Amino acid sequence: MAMTMGQIIKKLRKGRGFTQEELAERLGVTYQAISKWENDSGLPDISQIVPLATIFNVSTDFLFGIDHTSETEEALKIVSNANSIQEYGKLDTYLKAYDVLLDGLKKYPNNYIITYNCMNLGVSLSLPDNGWIYAEERAEAIIPETIRQANFIITNSKNISDILWARQNLAFLYSANRKFDLATTEARKFPVRTDLTLYSTMAIVNEYMGNHEREATYLCSDIDYLLQAFENDVARLGKAYYNNGNYTEAIEVYERFFAVMQAIFKDECPPPYHDFDSGDCYLLLAQAYLAIGEEKKAMEAVERSVIYYINFLSKETDDENCYPIVVCSPIVKKREFKQRIRKDIIKKKLQNKLSDKCIEKLNQNTCFVELLAMVNNIQE
Repeated sequence: MAMTMGQIIKKLRKGRGFTQEELAERLGVTYQAISKWENDSGLPDISQIVPLATIFNVSTDFLFGIDHTSETEEALKIVSNANSIQEYGKLDTYLKAYDVLLDGLKKYPNNYIITYNCMNLGVSLSLPDNGWIYAEERAEAIIPETIRQANFIITNSKNISDILWARQNLAFLYSANRKFDLATTEARKFPVRTDLTLYSTMAIVNEYMGNHEREATYLCSDIDYLLQAFENDVARLGKAYYNNGNYTEAIEVYERFFAVMQAIFKDECPPPYHDFDSGDCYLLLAQAYLAIGEEKKAMEAVERSVIYYINFLSKETDDENCYPIVVCSPIVKKREFKQRIRKDIIKKKLQNKLSDKCIEKLNQNTCFVELLAMVNNIQE
């Protein structure tokens, strides 16, 4: 039986690793609209067809189910299979998924969907900053293949976001491979200003149209991404100060960042964007406090991060894997939505957080031992 347009959109979205919200933001529609399309209770406006095809790098005929390209359908199956293999915290499963994608590229060497997913996974596996997912023994072989894939995307994509993403990955990969001249060349191809985005530009268009509700939606989305970039820069800035021995400056950077986030979100402050990776500002703050002998303040920083999730998982919900998140700040978005979240994954992530080497000096701290016990006692 032929797939409906909604089924095709859903399959393509998952193949690209987008949430409904991420796809909605790229198109300038609500995530409810995406949900209606995928449930076949509505169809995209005709003006959305070409942007959809461009984002997914398929023909408009494929969206309509006219072009039954076996390669695209097979590519989506390969990506879906690779995604299903991955288990958080288990490097071998990610390497197995990577090999599945490589095998797919042997069969379909110029397939955009497989190449894009293989590049993303290759970057995760080949950069030392990525913690447990860094495949040290295979990184040397993965890097040149990932560079080739990034260049393929730059050459063949019609989507500016994909091109910039591939260029940024090249800068990271060249840096990891100590090819700093090539990394610098790629970095210089990016715009200097952070407001040269789809959302800020569409906000201007809607301002002239008099559609101020849509204008506000675009601006809120833009600020949301700006805050993610802000946090990323804060983490890197703090680490730069720390690595240069300026521990007090690092502490001030992190504390001021958290003060800004608290001012924006107030009591509904969500966890940081980078709460489980190398940009985890809570752990970086704790590390800086430990460097100046402030063990109590370091412990407080770790507690602030972990207690959020313990309280979050203790909320009553109709679905044990679905928890409501309310964001009330008019600076970002006014919305209530449910985020699917598996307790066992969160538990594993919290355990990994507490086992991070940068805070191992806290291992014998009474509060740390109690906090770890609380995490280990989370019922899955």
